[in-house]
Amino acid sequence: MNAVLGHERIERHFAAAVAEKRLHHAWLLHGMKGIGKRMLADKLVGLMMCEIATACGECHACQMLSAGSHPDVHYAELLDGKRDINIEQVRDVLDFLSLSGSEGERRIVILDDAERMNVQAANALLKGLEEPGAGSLLLMVCADTSVLPATIRSRCLLQDCSPLSDDMVAKVLAGMDIAGEHMALAISLAEGAPGRVVCMQDAAVATALQQWKQLIRDIPQADIGELEGWIRRHVGIVPHALIIRLLCMAVYPVLMNNEPDMNFEVSENMQKALLACIRWPGEVIRHGLRPAPSLFSGVLQLRTAMRKA
Repeated sequence: MNAVLGHERIERHFAAAVAEKRLHHAWLLHGMKGIGKRMLADKLVGLMMCEIATACGECHACQMLSAGSHPDVHYAELLDGKRDINIEQVRDVLDFLSLSGSEGERRIVILDDAERMNVQAANALLKGLEEPGAGSLLLMVCADTSVLPATIRSRCLLQDCSPLSDDMVAKVLAGMDIAGEHMALAISLAEGAPGRVVCMQDAAVATALQQWKQLIRDIPQADIGELEGWIRRHVGIVPHALIIRLLCMAVYPVLMNNEPDMNFEVSENMQKALLACIRWPGEVIRHGLRPAPSLFSGVLQLRTAMRKA
C-alpha cells in the first residue's frame, strides 16, 4: 500500500513506534479538512494490523480491513443527520477497547470528527484515556483541536497533519476523475486540501465553477442578470464554500492592491460586504436562509461597494 501523500513522516514515526513496542495509546491526527487525515488513520491501522507490518493489502488481516470487517477494529464518526457525537457512541468505543482482541492482542478505534463530540461524550472519553487497556489504540481524527478539552489533548500524542503542496495536490487529483480543463482550477481551490474539490469529479459542478470564476472576474462590471441566473441554477449543486472561495479570490487582489489609495469608508464597506458573503454558508445553515436569494443579495452589496472604489 502506498504512503498517504504529505504524511509520510507520521507514517514512519508510527511504524517505528510499533516496531519498537513503544506505541502511545492515543494518537490525535489534526489539521484542516480535506488533507487526508482519515486516509492516514486507515493506513496506520493497516501498518499495525498487517501480518507483515507493511499494510500490504494482500494478507488476511489487510483484506478484512479493506472489507471493513476486521473484528479488532472499530469505527466511530458523526452519523448522518446528527449534530454531534454522543455519549453512547463514546461508550461503545470504550467498551470495544476494553475487550480482548479476536484476531490478536490489539484493538484499534478510529474516532473521526472528534471535534464534534458533545460535552458528555468528551467527558466519558477522558475517563477512558486515563486508564487505557493493554493493547488498545485510539486514533482520533480532528479538524479543530481548539474545540477539544485541554485534558483530552494532553493525554494524546498530537500529530500535526499539514496541507499538501500544489505538486502533491496535483498528484492526488490526477487519480480522480477530474477533466483536464478543470485541473488548474481544482488545484487552486484545493489550497492544499484535495478533499475540498472531490465534487469537481462531477462535470456539471466543475463547469459551473469555471463559469462562476468567469462571471466574477470583474465584479463591479459583472452583469446582474447573469449573476442571478448562475446563482439560481447552481447554488443547489455547487458547494457553498467553493462559491465563496472563488469570490474571495476575485476580491482580495482588489483590496490588497488598492487599499493604500482607497477611501477608508469605501475600503471598510468592501470588507464588510465580503465578510457577509464569507459568513453566508454558515448563516444558511444556522438561520435557514434561502440560499439563492441570500447569496445574490450579498453579492449585489459587494458589487455596489466595489463600484465606489
